[in-house]
Amino acid sequence: MAASRHKPGSLLGSFLGLLGFSVIAGILVSATLTPALAVASSTANSGLDLFESLPSYAQINQQAERNRIYGMRDGQPVEIAQFYAQDRQVLEWADVPASAVNALVAGEDRRYYSHGGVDAPSVARAAMSQLGVGGDSGASTLTMQLVRMQIAIEACLSEDEEAQAICDAQYTESYQRKLAEMRLAIGLEQRYTKNEIVLAYLNIANFGGNVYGIESGAQRIFGKAASELTVAESAALIATVQNPSIRNLFEADNWPRNQERRDFIINRMADDGYITAQERDEALATPVDESFVNLQPARNGCIAGYDSARFFCDYVQRVLANDQVDGHHILGATAEDNALALSQGGYRIYTSIDLELNDAVQATVDELAPNTETRWQSGAAVTQLEVGTGRILTMVQNKDYYNADDAPPTATSVNFNADYQHGRSGGFQPGSGFKIFTLAQWIIDGHSVREQVDATAEEWTNGEFTASCDPGATVIGSWKPQNNEGSQYARMTPTEIMVNSVNTGTLRMASQVDLCDIMATAEAMGVERADGEAMVPFPAAVIGGSWNVTPMGMAEAFATVANGGIHCEPIAIDRIVARDGSEVAPPGQDCNQAISPEVASVMQHVLTEVTERNPLNNPPGTTPVISKTGTTNGVVQTWVNGASPTVATSVWVGNIRGNQDLNQMGRWNVRSSIFSSAMASAIERYPGGQFLTPDQDTLLGNASELRDVSGMSIDEARAALEGEGFEVQVADAIEGMQAEGLVEYTAPGAGSLVTTQTPIILYPSNGQLAAQSPQPEETAAPDDGAQTWPDLVAQPLDAARAALAGAGFDPDLMQITWQDHGEANLCTVLAQNPFPDTPGAPGDPISVVVGTNSGGGDPGC
Repeated sequence: MAASRHKPGSLLGSFLGLLGFSVIAGILVSATLTPALAVASSTANSGLDLFESLPSYAQINQQAERNRIYGMRDGQPVEIAQFYAQDRQVLEWADVPASAVNALVAGEDRRYYSHGGVDAPSVARAAMSQLGVGGDSGASTLTMQLVRMQIAIEACLSEDEEAQAICDAQYTESYQRKLAEMRLAIGLEQRYTKNEIVLAYLNIANFGGNVYGIESGAQRIFGKAASELTVAESAALIATVQNPSIRNLFEADNWPRNQERRDFIINRMADDGYITAQERDEALATPVDESFVNLQPARNGCIAGYDSARFFCDYVQRVLANDQVDGHHILGATAEDNALALSQGGYRIYTSIDLELNDAVQATVDELAPNTETRWQSGAAVTQLEVGTGRILTMVQNKDYYNADDAPPTATSVNFNADYQHGRSGGFQPGSGFKIFTLAQWIIDGHSVREQVDATAEEWTNGEFTASCDPGATVIGSWKPQNNEGSQYARMTPTEIMVNSVNTGTLRMASQVDLCDIMATAEAMGVERADGEAMVPFPAAVIGGSWNVTPMGMAEAFATVANGGIHCEPIAIDRIVARDGSEVAPPGQDCNQAISPEVASVMQHVLTEVTERNPLNNPPGTTPVISKTGTTNGVVQTWVNGASPTVATSVWVGNIRGNQDLNQMGRWNVRSSIFSSAMASAIERYPGGQFLTPDQDTLLGNASELRDVSGMSIDEARAALEGEGFEVQVADAIEGMQAEGLVEYTAPGAGSLVTTQTPIILYPSNGQLAAQSPQPEETAAPDDGAQTWPDLVAQPLDAARAALAGAGFDPDLMQITWQDHGEANLCTVLAQNPFPDTPGAPGDPISVVVGTNSGGGDPGC
């Protein structure tokens, strides 16, 4: 590298500087021949005897390389992205082409293999050049150039004061800088072999822009490996190293300057015997033009990664940057150490993503929620987790990945599946999907999913909810929430509440537990606010109307239910391998019992029925699936969350911004179509498994079967039930088969599961049907083979007719009284006369009371 020439007016200063330079340089040159003599000299003792304590930036260190991220396809790792601070791929000596080594030595340091780091003739010529004698001539050997390149990379990045001073000196042409380079070069030569120094040079050298090392240079500029370079190509790359800014081959304007230097090197190679005259002529005949280069785009970052996995790639990068293991960052003790390790690179990061499944789900999302929608800001996202491990199998959305602020409408840098820390997403309101946490707490607190809950709409006021951790959260003034489309319900089981997604019933359940416990259970199962803040126990939160969550969190929660109550933190990274082959521990599997297996078994039982009774969310096949939909007010956000025994899936479809009603656009059930398809694909790839058998004690909870008080007087029935702790109400008399004034039936009906918190309604008979129906004569106890009436209470009407026929009675002789007792009891037998197990003849009639709606009569049973 050429040194600056002093102006003639400073000849005396130049001469004096030259004198000092020559003396010290002579000592340094002698050190390459007789180092013991140099070390013994007084001058060496003044600061030039430090060959054995070289700073880190004057040693051949590991250089920054590409990091590589891998996904899985058919059980094998497939590269999905690279990211790096410097585009470098370090070669071993055996992979370096001889033409590149020969071009480097011929063009930059012809006596490289004969000097010890400082070349005496070059030093002399450089000194004379400083006095204006002769042409420009630099004294830098290959080793000195390597020192300077390393200083630019190492010293300038260090916070050490001495290193910074040397870094600053690199940008000032002076004797002192040159002497420092000489000293450090000699130290390198005494520590490393000549080939090690050449190899380091070729791996470190810049070939333009962010491209470092001859392997990346060959790939990016010529589209081939360095081992395949021709003489002309090797010489053209080496022509770049002296001044990459004006000779790099990425810019067409640089090609003439590069060719001039390249041809000089080619001639030198022939002069020094590295190539034949024919090889020289062939190389010189090749112009540096568009047909000579084969420029390849950079593959840096997720933007250049595998198409369907770019948002997952972004998620992995954020895990590497932010997550910790045992109190420290993944690749370093501190955030700074971690960032430095990533910039140095060389890591192979093996991830959990199932590319085949991811591609299939991406295709479904692209078809059903295209990013070309312009009528509103339409968004969709899907996360799928492996049940039992938390491994992320799928992470897709309807927008293309574009990590810049000027993204077009079809793209975004925001990962809708993740929270703000891992994807810059603010999340979305979960709607009714959040109701499963009230269900979980209901079961945890000992309630039964079979007991009857009052689901009538009512006006809630302060003090009707409990939030022990934040009593102020229950100060709601006056609030009367409604159900979807204004639907009205009476008494129904928690299972029916989940099936029909009844807001009023869920709130009644929540009012009987602690809202703080609901939030704690949700958090334990994997749901957190997308913004990282605490989940405040507002009553509206239990029906999903307070703050935003993510598909990742909802998938975690359903994986917890499917996994027998064990929550596993999401895992994106399976393995990290450093460049030396050692393993770096990523965040490991972190699974904890969030809810008991007994509670999970009952939740599986309930949520499987939810799926079976909502066929749009039920994928084909026999594999059981739990699920729960979610819809926010105005159909702004829609969800389906669920799981098979092996894979959990969360689907969100809604407004990225704005409040467009998806139902008005005919898009309400896009969520279901995506969910069913995604689950079908997942089950195909991850088949098998069954859910737990529901624990009978937990299923029953603190409920018990309501005794049969039909036929008692009102006073007798009231006294009996109140004696058991029930609150009793008496309705108006109805047409019944009991004698006037006696209890015809109750609501809930006899045999229903109830608790003492369940109000019992007595329905007295007016006796009108009793007068019309023949009463069975009192007879002696029937023989064992006598025909008896089956128990029809709580059976659907169709099943009751079938039971009659099966017992030998004529279903057409059934006399029906219709009674409105809420949607939960629609088409269900509430009472019967004659009673079960009493004798009857095939031609006898039977009278039953069957639930209807407010319209009365047959509702279509």
